[in-house]
Amino acid sequence: MASGRKFHVLVVDNGEDTVATTAMLEQLGYSAQAETASLAGLRTFSQDPDKFDLAIVEPAMSGQTGPERAVIGSMRRGSPVTPELTGLELAVRFRRIKQGFPILLHTGCIEPPLAEEIKAAGLGEAILKPLGLKELEEAVREGLRSYDRERS
Repeated sequence: MASGRKFHVLVVDNGEDTVATTAMLEQLGYSAQAETASLAGLRTFSQDPDKFDLAIVEPAMSGQTGPERAVIGSMRRGSPVTPELTGLELAVRFRRIKQGFPILLHTGCIEPPLAEEIKAAGLGEAILKPLGLKELEEAVREGLRSYDRERS
């Protein structure tokens, strides 16, 4: 990781989670920009992909619980978080624009179907909500380190 530079994180998640995650990132010294819709997130990222060092994306749909949440949330359009693209589709598009770009999938529920989709998309592990400050800091640092290693 380059030292002496402020890292910029794009957060694409629903309202309350976006505010909390963004506030924690700023408390940790990162610059954070939030979007609450997937196409807005894609547009923001596409305009200047080099501006961002990492993204945090909600892959699952809000309002569902249990196994339905994982399957529907990752496969179906129409959620408040990602009405145009699922979070996984958004993450894959980020990676098409900027190869190896670090993405943290941040969700409250990881059922086997969602875990399989995440793995199949090559996106690594998801982190569970709610995250404390220390857990978020560790996840972001590891994401940045892994990207730095890939580029070296």
